[in-house]
Amino acid sequence: MIGFYGGLTAAIVVLSLLVGTGSHAARPAALGEALRVHGVLGRRSRRFAAAVLPVTEGALGVVGAVALTTGHQRLLQGVLAAGAALLGLYALYTRHVLAHGRGGPCGCSRRDLPLSRWVTRRAAALAGLAAAGAVIAGAGPVRLSTAELVTLMLAAPSCTALLWSLPAAMHEPATVMTAPAAAHDYPPTNATVHRTAEGVSSRWTSPPAP
Repeated sequence: MIGFYGGLTAAIVVLSLLVGTGSHAARPAALGEALRVHGVLGRRSRRFAAAVLPVTEGALGVVGAVALTTGHQRLLQGVLAAGAALLGLYALYTRHVLAHGRGGPCGCSRRDLPLSRWVTRRAAALAGLAAAGAVIAGAGPVRLSTAELVTLMLAAPSCTALLWSLPAAMHEPATVMTAPAAAHDYPPTNATVHRTAEGVSSRWTSPPAP
């Protein structure tokens, strides 16, 4: 079963990289805007990161998909090792922003999802999967039976979707009451104040996950 688990971890990482690339392609300006709001990087560093990171993510996803489907173990191992480094850096960056930055959007979703510790945890989990997959891929070729291959093709997209939607699922906007200024004003209304997982109010909001 080592081959199956190695293929599963590799497939989850590769699919996550491709999903991330699709999110950046759908909203090209979102990452640059998020980096600006975070208030951590300088202008040149923001521009460089906003241009290079989506391309790197997409290249790793495409090459990883080719290596996974063709059974090229060394190439897959290199992609997973690079993916582990990239995702690990992203986890450290988001942790630093939450501790010392200004918060804001995560820049990793087609929705205006606030940055939270769940974004950091997702990146750390993917980095761990990529590192484990790289180690397993280096142990030898992956040989799967037909049943294992079918299971892998069903399990990998499901696990990727669940892991990718984790920050949105854990984001719960808080509803507060706004009282009128005088008795003749309109009745109190419900206003939704979106907060990050750390309780910080944010205008970068998304509706609660269904």
